[in-house]
Amino acid sequence: MNLSEPTQSLVSVLIRVLNEEHALLRLFECLRIQKLDRPFEVVVIDNESDDGSARVARTMGARVFTLPRSLFGYGRAINVGVKLCRGDLIVVLSAHSWPQGDDWLSRMVNCVESRGVAAAYCRQLADGRVCQQEKTRFKAFAARNYILDTESLVQRCKCGEDVYEICCFSNSAAIVRREAVLRFPLRDLPLAEDRAFVLDCVMAGHSIAYLSTASVIYQQPAIFKNFYRIGWAGNISRHLIRELGSEAIGTDPCESHRVLEVARLLCKPLRIIGRIIEVLLRDRAQLGRATRYAALSCAASLGSVMGELTWHRYRKTTCCDSSVLLIAEKSITIVASENVTV
Repeated sequence: MNLSEPTQSLVSVLIRVLNEEHALLRLFECLRIQKLDRPFEVVVIDNESDDGSARVARTMGARVFTLPRSLFGYGRAINVGVKLCRGDLIVVLSAHSWPQGDDWLSRMVNCVESRGVAAAYCRQLADGRVCQQEKTRFKAFAARNYILDTESLVQRCKCGEDVYEICCFSNSAAIVRREAVLRFPLRDLPLAEDRAFVLDCVMAGHSIAYLSTASVIYQQPAIFKNFYRIGWAGNISRHLIRELGSEAIGTDPCESHRVLEVARLLCKPLRIIGRIIEVLLRDRAQLGRATRYAALSCAASLGSVMGELTWHRYRKTTCCDSSVLLIAEKSITIVASENVTV
């Protein structure tokens, strides 16, 4: 891993972590083998982990900072972290996103520099077998590269496409220009703050790229709590981003999308029941898997219903709260590295 004093060509790798010691070890091994034509640093934002996450990061030579859990937000952690990074180009990674190949970092850097885009994200692949619900996540990553600019975004919205889907992005494995995040800080949404960032950047005249030829292996615990939160927060953010898109582009936020969403939520329990009956008729030995599928599906559906019923309450939270961000910046604690002088 290349570490050096700040230079104009320095690349920063920003990692957010909470109790992911083993995932972080695997991530650092992936970063250790990266071949890049310039130095890069690693900055870790630790969310007061109870395990050895901070210790692992220190041992591996990263600059480590602690952000209090009470002030944590997905977008806020990135906003704070970007200001702590020394590079003009900042690679953002979740601790459970593991780059594939020794040229992943160079591909990401080259994508932004050669195409002149404000940010780019890469393909995500499942880490082995995943549940049926998780498969949907990976279908969102296209097989071909593309660039989203203002003209194409506006045109697609006016043709009736959902702005939430058009602004697909994942800061679990992405690269951003420092100046872009400073100009368009990520909003304090409960989820999909990265999609709102895309909307802000693109409507301001910048472009966003997707790189299918670079990939990470992604893993997220398949537990009831996670799927409930994804359903709840995802539905709220979907509505809020549609409203932001409507204001920015001047299009209707699409009642048709809302009707389709309600219909989908109502049909979900029927699909779950049908799946269990099908499994029981074919092979009773699969009952355990079917039950797990039903539990996770119900968690996501219940969360979605709650999000559908409560999303209006979050209309005032679509901006980046600068006062809370300032408090978070002042609350950051430096964890001195064992191998690097901060």
